[in-house]
Amino acid sequence: MTCRDWLSDNGYEDVVALIDKAIAKMIARGSKQRRNWWDILSGRVGGQPCVVEGIEFPVLRVAQIRQGKVVTPNAITRSPKELPTDVRSTDRWHG
Repeated sequence: MTCRDWLSDNGYEDVVALIDKAIAKMIARGSKQRRNWWDILSGRVGGQPCVVEGIEFPVLRVAQIRQGKVVTPNAITRSPKELPTDVRSTDRWHG
């Protein structure tokens, strides 16, 4: 399950819309860069929000848990029963 699928299935359609907007901007300028949206949504050091393509993304509690970060007070959650997806292992960057 992708990050966007999980977000859609768990009531974060507004966050999916932000991701789609950022992807559209990247495509429009010809970028082929890929993003780890779980990492973006887990925030920076101290729970500061990440900004991608000029769009500030909310910090999600579930993303912080999934990425192994400390859950910060500003992290939002829409359900206390949210569980993150498992981290997918790929051979893409192994050398």
